[in-house]
Amino acid sequence: MTRFKERVPEGTYIELVSSLFTSLVPSIIMTASFAGIGLLVANLTPDGPLLLFIIGGAIMTIARFALLIAYRERATGDALCLADARRFERHFAVPCLGFALMLGAYGARAFAIAAPQDHMLIVGLLFGYEAGVAAGLALRPWISIPSMIIGVAPTILVAWTYPDATHRAAGSLLAVFLASGIESMLVRYRLTARNVTMRQVHATLARFDPLTHLPNRLALRERFADSVAQGAAPEAIAVHCLDLDRFKPVNDRYGHPVGDALLRAVAERLQGVLRPRDFAARIGGDEFVVVQAGITHAGEAEMLARRISRAIAQPYRIEGQEIVIGTSIGYAVSAAGDADLDRLIAQADGALYEAKRRGRGGVADPTTGTTDGRASA
Repeated sequence: MTRFKERVPEGTYIELVSSLFTSLVPSIIMTASFAGIGLLVANLTPDGPLLLFIIGGAIMTIARFALLIAYRERATGDALCLADARRFERHFAVPCLGFALMLGAYGARAFAIAAPQDHMLIVGLLFGYEAGVAAGLALRPWISIPSMIIGVAPTILVAWTYPDATHRAAGSLLAVFLASGIESMLVRYRLTARNVTMRQVHATLARFDPLTHLPNRLALRERFADSVAQGAAPEAIAVHCLDLDRFKPVNDRYGHPVGDALLRAVAERLQGVLRPRDFAARIGGDEFVVVQAGITHAGEAEMLARRISRAIAQPYRIEGQEIVIGTSIGYAVSAAGDADLDRLIAQADGALYEAKRRGRGGVADPTTGTTDGRASA
């Protein structure tokens, strides 16, 4: 069953694990049914093992509720990571499989020693359990399928040991519903996983530039908000606006395929000079924005702008042609704890205009309006 963990992309897997923690209703219904029917049959047929199995099932149920309460907020939040999803799923599986073990042992024992008229209650309980597992655990087959088999199969085997046709028919009916339940869960799992994957692919495509694979305008806002949320109190954020110099002549002389390849190469160089917390976005034809997070003084923004300018100014070799371009950069630095993307972009755009007015290849900030001179030939 572990193969089901590896068949889906990471984002799909995380969402499927999150589904385990979205509802308490099936667990509540199954717990009440097991406790009520279990105690009733145990009262009609006093037996020490039956009582132990009921107590064991109650303990597993309490453990499952405790995990749901402890993990639910994090498991259903947007920040759930792969490592936490795997850990939450493993922890969740323990009481689920433990309860199935107690139910299977209880059902087999009760079916073996209880009066025939009580067998109807046990069969009803097992049917309800199958329905509950299908409703709450179907999206994690490596948990749901073993749970159903462990919980129901022992009673089926005991029913088949009876010599009369009625008990054997009851066991066969349980077996048929067990098999059909497993098949239905697999179909639901595959369909849901495929739909979740397609939805996430479409969402990703909507947030990334198809040419450079950098974030687009929409993703720029989302990732900027994440950077602000993750930053420490004294930290500031810088926004750099970039325009490529002499890019249009490249397109005119060599054609758009070379221009596209050049944009991809520029994107790679941008990513090569950025730290893990920083990111670049393409917002127009040859326009890029770089967000520099976690800085403590404006000098860090100027140093990054200079590194970007030098990196982009290095010659490119594309389709046998050596191409040299430059970039003009304007940047703005937020006050600590006061980061507004629109305001920072407006200030950086103003500084970029000043850098272009002073000469191509310039770097400017909005506070001084000064440039560092030409950074490319």
